[in-house]
Amino acid sequence: MNEYLIAHIGHTIRDHEHITWWRPDSRGYTICTHKAGAYTEQEARSICTPSGGTCIAVPKDVAATMALTTPYFRRSNGTLQKLYDGDQHAPVPNSREAWRELGIAKLDTGRMEKPTPMPPSKARAIYLPHERGA
Repeated sequence: MNEYLIAHIGHTIRDHEHITWWRPDSRGYTICTHKAGAYTEQEARSICTPSGGTCIAVPKDVAATMALTTPYFRRSNGTLQKLYDGDQHAPVPNSREAWRELGIAKLDTGRMEKPTPMPPSKARAIYLPHERGA
């Protein structure tokens, strides 16, 4: 049985560096594919079809292959700090290329609103090689 993650186009705005995903049981949002809810095809269709294209369902394995390591940013003193609080993350960049791939892989639930990717010049995330246990 295929599992799907729900990408929320409406909550991923131009200023967001990473794509916003629905959490389990439709309870909030996350940038981390590991923390996103895994939905059945029937659940994904019931969420995405009436959304008018603001949400798309993509196979979990597709999102996982697109996810990067925990993002960091360079502080003014030259050290790296996590871009987000908490433990390790596996985000998908809010880029034109990522949205194109997601659009190709998405479950057909109708139209898809036009995403607003972050301009590459605004991105500040630094990704290190895969961490142990990630």
